Amino acid sequence: MSTYIDKVQEIYCDESGFTGNNLLDKQTPFFSYAAVAISNEEAKSFVEKIIKDNKIQAGELKFKNLIKYNSGKKVITQVLETFSSQAKVSVNNKKYNLACKFYEYIFEPTISSQNSTFYNLGFHKFISNLLYIHFQYRIDDYAEDIFENFYTLMKRQNAEELTYFFESLTLLNLSSSLDIIKTFCIHQHKAINAELDSLNGTGVGKWILDLTTSSVFSLLGEWGQEFHQLDVFCDVSKPLQEQIEIFHSMVGREEKLFLEVAGKKHATSFNLVRLPQMADSKDRPGIQIADIFAGAFSFVCRESLKGTYSNHPKEWIHHLDTSMSPYSVMPSDEHIDWNEFSVRLNYLILEELANRSKRKIPLLKNIDSRIKQMHKYIYLKELQLL
Repeated sequence: MSTYIDKVQEIYCDESGFTGNNLLDKQTPFFSYAAVAISNEEAKSFVEKIIKDNKIQAGELKFKNLIKYNSGKKVITQVLETFSSQAKVSVNNKKYNLACKFYEYIFEPTISSQNSTFYNLGFHKFISNLLYIHFQYRIDDYAEDIFENFYTLMKRQNAEELTYFFESLTLLNLSSSLDIIKTFCIHQHKAINAELDSLNGTGVGKWILDLTTSSVFSLLGEWGQEFHQLDVFCDVSKPLQEQIEIFHSMVGREEKLFLEVAGKKHATSFNLVRLPQMADSKDRPGIQIADIFAGAFSFVCRESLKGTYSNHPKEWIHHLDTSMSPYSVMPSDEHIDWNEFSVRLNYLILEELANRSKRKIPLLKNIDSRIKQMHKYIYLKELQLL
């Protein structure tokens, strides 16, 4: 589905791997959210037939039940094969998302007035992937402690936890790259504190680390570029129910808005018939199809992380590739590959920001010209090595 269709399209949504704010849950390292473009009639007809043909006793399709049996895996394959072109799935590596949140609440407040410069250089991805690789593979014995303390800070958002977070950093003997980040954090604590204070009383705090609402918003943004108007049905979700007000501005919204980040356009608007409706999957079988897609994505990613690939049919990968949203949030080694020019540049930028913080020099004063100097320095150094 790549052409724009002037019609109202029903969208059915469900998730897999929900743990709320807990992004450090070891049993469910991935959160997937699926949005399927299908009519209620088509979904009902398909689900009823597949349940009858396969004698599924539960009366509905649930990935967690079907994955237990070979016959169930065949049903999953049939669903993926039939609807892969009608599904969009946002996949999130939870621990990497926490690393991204670290950047958003620790680095972003200090450079917000000129953040486009840093986003265009991929500095946010450099920092997030750098943190993730330390946290995931424990390169440093204390890296996990930083992650745990940051998680506690974001979950509670109070002055006591913020003080403890910075005090804990000063006690750690870290690897060189994390030590630079530590230096930056300690000397920028006032700006970081002000950002967290600004969240108090906004209603953002309760679900600040949860990935549900952001996933729904990005997926509807995608579908909104293909259909004139969307009628959305979601499996019951506390985060969505309690943050439903963010969708009010999209009801009856005709204009198409985009945000350009690092040279790519991201849809920031879509046209809703009404607010997303919370529905029971038995009443709205399209949700059952979304459940299969979300569950399959989380399962395959989890198996891949463990290095095991024999527990699911190979053709799943092809069908999932068709459905995977470009707005999925996953780590990428290219953003910390020292052979890449951009990685070396971003490392120098990190050093510059840490040094300026330590010396109490304004972070952004003449930063563009300084980055150009760094760029030239790396280029000339490369020429000397040839």
